[in-house]
Amino acid sequence: MLALFLILFSVPGELPEDASSAPEVQASQFSIFESVDGDEYILGAGDILQVVVEGGISEVMMVSGLGSITTSQVSGDGRIQVSGIGQLSVTGLTINQAEQALRALTRRYYSHVEIGLSLLQPRTVRVWITGMVAHPGRYTLYAINRVSDLVSAAGGMSSYSSRTGWMITETGDSVYVDLHFDPLTGKPVCDPFVDGGAGVVFELLISPVYVLRPGVRNYNDAYAVPEVETWDAVPGETVEDLMYRIGGISGNIDLARSVLITRRGTSPVWVKNQGFSLTPVEAGDTLRLVVEGNDIYVAGAVHQRGIISYTPGATARVYVERAGGKVYNASIGGTTVTRNGVVIASGDDALETEVLPGDVIEVPYNWVAQHAQEIGILATVVGITSVIINLSR
Repeated sequence: MLALFLILFSVPGELPEDASSAPEVQASQFSIFESVDGDEYILGAGDILQVVVEGGISEVMMVSGLGSITTSQVSGDGRIQVSGIGQLSVTGLTINQAEQALRALTRRYYSHVEIGLSLLQPRTVRVWITGMVAHPGRYTLYAINRVSDLVSAAGGMSSYSSRTGWMITETGDSVYVDLHFDPLTGKPVCDPFVDGGAGVVFELLISPVYVLRPGVRNYNDAYAVPEVETWDAVPGETVEDLMYRIGGISGNIDLARSVLITRRGTSPVWVKNQGFSLTPVEAGDTLRLVVEGNDIYVAGAVHQRGIISYTPGATARVYVERAGGKVYNASIGGTTVTRNGVVIASGDDALETEVLPGDVIEVPYNWVAQHAQEIGILATVVGITSVIINLSR
């Protein structure tokens, strides 16, 4: 069997709010390679197929017009034309089924010839998406794109969107969609190919579980901005089950500091020597994940204030040096290290503290620098007073 490779395309740009009047997202914007299952992909008008004669061709075959590699597009009535073999109806067949049918047709004329069939370029389809997505509307995608690609093209899920939905085909069939992650495969549970003329709908989430984790960093104040996601609640699900269902446990999540917030209170997600919490997750609960970044923030009286990449084991003194060192009027002895909004070390102890991603190191200015304005005003007052006294004499 030939390897069936084809072009799967990347997420297109966002559409304007009025998606119905905006230009459609064209499939030609996609550019990622991915294999397709020959037993899953259904052929249709517009697909471009490649026919390969395995083992070479004879003079008779060449005279008949059959080449070693032939390209054929599925016509509007669902047929392909292969020179030297004839026509074959493939609409509604999978790639592998069409290959078997083509081999049977070929053996009528060439009994010992093996034929391979692969998808060279998929057809484009138009599909609608409505409901709880950022930009509902009509999109043009390739037939190998899945519903998750359509969601990405539509700007992603909006707040309070269920991850489950339906794709209604032109024939009126309903295809179930479930974009929660399967813990065994790490892929969506049910993510079908988009179907031409179909409509996909994701409804409002009725029983949400909230997941809070840092989003895009705000470099103005050097702190992460919290991002809230909503996911469907599953009765009897544990914290560990939920984390795998929403995408798995990534290496930058600090489980020991992450918590589950419920109506009964706050409990840790994971405890040393005990493992994951067995507390069931219910609708309305919030999973707050602490995500470790790779940045240390250095502020105050240093030459180059800003963000510095994290190095395991390095102390605050090392990061101050990487920030260009202290300025002449700094009070290095007043240095502080802040973690999660709490000062964990100050003074000389702070400089020798091993910092972690997300920590903030601040080197204060000395007393004179901090009160320069007041000292200036006082000096001015003293100077004016001295002038007045001298004049009065």
